[in-house]
Amino acid sequence: MKRIYLIAVSIVCFVALVSCNEENATSNSNKATSQSRKNPTTKEELWKEIKIAEDSMYKKQQRNRISNLHYMTYFSRLIEYYNKYPKDTKADSCLMALCTTETGYPIGHGKHLVIQEQYGDTLLLKYPESKFRIFVIQDLIYKYDQAINNKRDVKKIKNYYDMWLKSLPKTPEGMQEKKEIEERLKTIDKPVQLFK
Repeated sequence: MKRIYLIAVSIVCFVALVSCNEENATSNSNKATSQSRKNPTTKEELWKEIKIAEDSMYKKQQRNRISNLHYMTYFSRLIEYYNKYPKDTKADSCLMALCTTETGYPIGHGKHLVIQEQYGDTLLLKYPESKFRIFVIQDLIYKYDQAINNKRDVKKIKNYYDMWLKSLPKTPEGMQEKKEIEERLKTIDKPVQLFK
């Protein structure tokens, strides 16, 4: 319980720090060099930092050694990229990663669900043509459907299903998917049973 509390506090502090976007002045060249590594100056450098953080997280995850610091580094780079380059073709992939990356909380945990929804909704609103749109909608439906501590919000789940329905192509596959979604909407008050 203490560990979950510390993770929550870390995420809140991290989000506060990123939103403030304050820069400290550095007095010597060592600090300046360190600062330039923390804040890449070009779009290419920042994207490279994101990929390094992503690879590091993947390797640590394989060995079950991932820490809050890895998540915070990765998230801060993604947020920075999106904030600096919102019109770039990779901006929506940053939002998608922020929405779909787990941080150690159980699926549907309220503390992380709010952050994931915030970035997922931003992608859905600002990038209606994003190739990640359906994936983000499905991810948010899944997370809300499995929400714990009675945080399951049927209105939000239905809203995401409606978005999904509007995005379906008029193909036989799309029509089949539409039929499955409409069946699910009939029992929307009950969570999906993943394992029996």
